[in-house]
Amino acid sequence: MSDQVTVDSQANATASICHICGREHSPLLSIAQLPSELQETLKPNAIDLQSLERVCPNCVDLFKRAKEQLKQHAPLFTGAAYALPTPVRMDADARFTGRGVTIAFLDSGFYAHKDLTEPENRIVAYHSIFPPLDDPTLLNTPDVASWHGMMTSVVAAGNGFLSDGLYRGIAPNAKVVLVKIGKTGHIPENNIQSGLLWVLENREKYDIRIVNISAGG
Repeated sequence: MSDQVTVDSQANATASICHICGREHSPLLSIAQLPSELQETLKPNAIDLQSLERVCPNCVDLFKRAKEQLKQHAPLFTGAAYALPTPVRMDADARFTGRGVTIAFLDSGFYAHKDLTEPENRIVAYHSIFPPLDDPTLLNTPDVASWHGMMTSVVAAGNGFLSDGLYRGIAPNAKVVLVKIGKTGHIPENNIQSGLLWVLENREKYDIRIVNISAGG
């Protein structure tokens, strides 16, 4: 009797799993009842194409928006595949958005990307370890090293403003503190140390709970 209950429970659990994201969800939608264009968008992202039967409303909504974005932004190369949003590729739980959390980023440079500043500016502080005369660039006047810090901060905390929320980061509601510790090329360990010391001194002021260092000493 107990074995049959276990089998039934496993069968019920399997029946409630979305074949796109792999999460349990109720209710699920039949893939056959969706518009054919949407089916074609979903199929390349199925866990197992042969068993693609059910999909959750969250995935349907996500890929509807993805299809609209694909219409607006054609692939750079003929036949190129589109990129899935980071939360989908990382299988991130959509319930956790970083709300109430401040993340400090230490990197070679930054730029005030609209995915961090619109509709609300979530950059609560910007600090450069360099004297102003040695580093005249500011957050809104990037130099050649700004792209890397912009990339790491937006991948983590961007809200997808420029893509109608599609290409958002893992923590789209988090606040960020940006600490510039380098310019171009190699970043010395002393620079990393200076950045960390500043974070330690200001962690309570900005309620910093997470530190990301995308630089090697």
